[in-house]
Amino acid sequence: MHTRNVLARWTATAMAIGMSACTVFETPYQPYSAWRGGGYMETEVQPGLFLVHFIGNQSTNAGRATDFALLRAADVCLQRGRTYMQVGGLGTRSVQSGYLPGTSTTTVVPTGADSPPTVTAETSPPTMLSSPESGLVVSCVETKQEGSWDAAYLARAVRARYSLS
Repeated sequence: MHTRNVLARWTATAMAIGMSACTVFETPYQPYSAWRGGGYMETEVQPGLFLVHFIGNQSTNAGRATDFALLRAADVCLQRGRTYMQVGGLGTRSVQSGYLPGTSTTTVVPTGADSPPTVTAETSPPTMLSSPESGLVVSCVETKQEGSWDAAYLARAVRARYSLS
């Protein structure tokens, strides 16, 4: 029984260390990879019309995920020679991305023949891990239209904010 408790504690500790080691830094601006903690992706659903997503890790805040989804949308339009973009459906949500189970440890220390043992109980609650996910629809256009955004300006502003090259 003691071996099972020790094994359970080591497993929980290893999981906590492993999960925290993977998420020490916020997700950088990079193509999506589950192994590298997230990133951006896009799908062209019609000519010049894209669904753009950015998925962060547990250390990434929602604002950064939104900014990086917008940056990717601007980059997609600029790579296609389009100066302006029309943005729709911008949304960011928190998605459950992991779970660390709680632990419970009881220690009994004998104190003597005529005294009751000292009992210590330690518990930690389970922890839900969440990550931000931001998405939008972007239409890349050649000329400025009502409601369109300057893609180059947006890209420069976001890159400056996060010190990206």
